[in-house]
Amino acid sequence: MRLKCLLAVTIIVGGIDPALKVSAKEIKDEKPTGWGYLRGGPLELRSRPTARMPGFLRLGQGTIVSVVKWESHGGTTWALVRALDLSKLTPQVGWAESDRMERLPPGRFPADGDILRQLGSVYLDDFTASHTAIARWLVRRGTLEACLVCFIASSVLPTAKLIAFHHTQGGFFPGPSLEFPLSDTPAGIVAAEVRDLRGDGNECLITHEPFRTGPERRGINLVIRAIEARTFKTLWQAPLEFRNLEAYSPKLQVLQPPEMNVGDPGTVTTGEVSFRPHGNTYEPVWKGKVEFYVVGREQPVESVTIERACPWDGEKFAPLR
Repeated sequence: MRLKCLLAVTIIVGGIDPALKVSAKEIKDEKPTGWGYLRGGPLELRSRPTARMPGFLRLGQGTIVSVVKWESHGGTTWALVRALDLSKLTPQVGWAESDRMERLPPGRFPADGDILRQLGSVYLDDFTASHTAIARWLVRRGTLEACLVCFIASSVLPTAKLIAFHHTQGGFFPGPSLEFPLSDTPAGIVAAEVRDLRGDGNECLITHEPFRTGPERRGINLVIRAIEARTFKTLWQAPLEFRNLEAYSPKLQVLQPPEMNVGDPGTVTTGEVSFRPHGNTYEPVWKGKVEFYVVGREQPVESVTIERACPWDGEKFAPLR
């Protein structure tokens, strides 16, 4: 499956049924009737339980959703689920075909309120809690218990949090975490999925993360991370989009090999990533182009195309450049 640049987490094709809209506070106050684990992906949510209805939200493999109810329509079982629209940090409710979702009981994972109480601090404030939403993924770790990974974002806090909860017989307990400032970007993570890229049963979390370091220096990175006991370990990172037009090189120069030009001043980079089998692993393959710009010209004056495989070296995937 290809992870394309500018992948829209939300695909708005039609109006959403008002009956399906739900507030963040309603989600906090209500315990789920069950959970759905997306073992394959992507999966689209629809405003009606029919395959002919276009989807409005795309979920990646490994996503955990809160299930409101299960219903059969036209010989197909559908689940009415709640999920977070990462691009807008708003909860959504929609219908999903259940053939790729594993049903899990309501006690399998902590509800939103239980997670916020574990985090404590500002998340215990009622106003903050009512404006906070949570996205979940299940990350398997070989012979160890799987981790519950949550992205926790609030419209009233300056940062969002990515945190892994380790599972023991007593429940889920906070583990490693990362913070994402929201002052420069509308969302710290706009898409995510989980895949076993190393072939050992230890899955990786793959995220699309917007960045901005200036008005004309911004883009989206694809980041592959592994979960260790006390940290998120970055295994690979490459841009799906990188616009760097805040400064220009005094002289147009196309470097070799061509991937050395990615992200250089005066360039716009766009690309996509696929995962190709390589022995027991799956290696990321970056395919895209770099366009070169000069002052006073709206169109690029030069461009190069790139396709580069980045195999596993035992510790990380080889860098793009």
